[in-house]
Amino acid sequence: MSYLFKTDINIEYLFFTEMVERLQGKKSKTLFNGREKYQVCCPNCEKRKAVMGYARRKDTFVLACPVDGCGLKGIVLHEVIKRYGGSEMFERWRKARWTSTNSNWMPIKNRKHS
Repeated sequence: MSYLFKTDINIEYLFFTEMVERLQGKKSKTLFNGREKYQVCCPNCEKRKAVMGYARRKDTFVLACPVDGCGLKGIVLHEVIKRYGGSEMFERWRKARWTSTNSNWMPIKNRKHS
């Protein structure tokens, strides 16, 4: 089965806000890559120093934790959802981002010879 990946910042924004809420985020007065950012609880080290906001290319969102030894120096929203969003959220994420390219395609059946 073939799939077509589609990216749309408006679709991703809904998942971004859901992850911000799950990570107990609070909107910051300062900007992150020129756009809004949220101070969140890091899902890895559990400190409230992590931030979520727009990536530099502004085509997705990122989570970054500045704590030494944390390991989450910057991961994209896809990875955040995959690692920390749970299976239900990841399934919704996949359905929103990937569409099937197969349209009623049926393979050739084996012919029976008389």
